[in-house]
Amino acid sequence: MRHPILIVLITLIITACGGKTPPCSDEAVLATVTSLATQSIRDALHRSDSTVNVDNIMSRISVSVANIAETGYEKSIDKHSCSANLHVALPPELAALNEYRAFQTLALGKQKINVEGNDIVAPITFTSYSSSKDGSLIVSSDGDNIPARFIKGAHAVGAFDADLRSVPDPHAGLTLYTTTEKSVMLEPVEGGGLKFHINHQSHLCRSWTQMITEERGSTLVYDNAAVGCAVYFSRLGQILLVEHEGCDMVVKACYPDGIYTKQ
Repeated sequence: MRHPILIVLITLIITACGGKTPPCSDEAVLATVTSLATQSIRDALHRSDSTVNVDNIMSRISVSVANIAETGYEKSIDKHSCSANLHVALPPELAALNEYRAFQTLALGKQKINVEGNDIVAPITFTSYSSSKDGSLIVSSDGDNIPARFIKGAHAVGAFDADLRSVPDPHAGLTLYTTTEKSVMLEPVEGGGLKFHINHQSHLCRSWTQMITEERGSTLVYDNAAVGCAVYFSRLGQILLVEHEGCDMVVKACYPDGIYTKQ
């Protein structure tokens, strides 16, 4: 489903080109497109968390535009229609979030977002034309909400505040992760395996203890095909993302899904 078009108008006084609208690749136009994308990210963060330190997050990313092309021109109103790729460069550990299905499910709502190397890359369109009143430049853009969604999701799971690089070794001893309502403990067992314990504060939910059936790098999997239940534990440094699949016998209020932090 297409997201509502985000159109923001920023007015700049044209000082060159004899009052004509500059083309898609003009520096002033691209600077405005970059500014619109940056503001889209800032707005998304503020909407999700009024207490967030937006400047701190913005200092760790950079926004640029590449592959600019003109897709149309309306001579009667001197309006350029353009396409491009919006790049938002992230620290490597934040770009790696995209590799985790738990992040995609919990933070992105399963929306596919393209990450190339350390860059979020999103196709955008934009237009530029001159005001008939005073000759000022008006630029509008569409598509810059996609990187904003990724960065808002990264903030939601605590990725900008936690150490994502130092992943605890679950085989070294008991490892405890908690949320406000439940906890997950990983326990090494004899023979080199791992066991997980999920406990809820609510008396309505029973504690749950099972063996991890597969280790996929930093993702641990419990998969019981006999009852159609799987749980994925994605370890992102000091953060643990948990999601389930199937598990129809578990009451919805007692699902293990959530964002946990190491204690």
